Amino acid sequence: MAEKENIHAGHRQRLKDIFASDGITALTDARALEMLLFYVIPRSDTYPLACRLVDTFGSLRAVLTASPEELKTVNGLGDSAVLFLDFVNQLFDRLAEDELRQYQTLEEMKYTDPDSLCVYFLNKLSNCPVEQAWLICFDNDLLLKHAYLLGEGNEVRVAFNPQNLIKFVHESGCTTCAIGHNHPKEGPEPSLEDCRSTIQLKALLKKEGITLLEHVIVGDGRTRCIISEEIEQMLR
Repeated sequence: MAEKENIHAGHRQRLKDIFASDGITALTDARALEMLLFYVIPRSDTYPLACRLVDTFGSLRAVLTASPEELKTVNGLGDSAVLFLDFVNQLFDRLAEDELRQYQTLEEMKYTDPDSLCVYFLNKLSNCPVEQAWLICFDNDLLLKHAYLLGEGNEVRVAFNPQNLIKFVHESGCTTCAIGHNHPKEGPEPSLEDCRSTIQLKALLKKEGITLLEHVIVGDGRTRCIISEEIEQMLR
């Protein structure tokens, strides 16, 4: 038994070293969940259990947002681990609520950098079950003054008419805007269509005297800013 525990201890330390060196991006969903379970299941190999959880719910995010009743259906997950994962879920909810309070009114949201838009769109779109596209317009002091729903689609696609976007910006009396949309079933990585349409939209708005600050994509609790990330290079 002591030898088996030593094997597990060595593996856990190697996984911790990977995280310490390269961050969570170096870990798959199952490995990240395995490491999280270290702290509630001290003496067992948590990787098979982590794999079962990810296979059952589909993603790390889905595991961490599952209800205690849903978690209890997974073989090998005891009451302490269920309570621990539910605590993590509620802890993230509290953090999200704290961020949301920063922008409870439109007047409290001011554009400072792309990160400020990421927080805004993450709060607006992260729990939306279908794709939505939103336009937000800023005054000369870069305070958010108007928000418009441009379009709503299904789980994998949303489309909107650029002429409606131009109309909304003109109606707002603003000349600066940003757009955002979500990927309910996947991460925020932009498609080639996202990149090309953003380039075309930015050029079209420029002809109208309108500045497009950013196009934010929300997915799997993360964001991508495809203008500041130089989408022209993504197309090469």
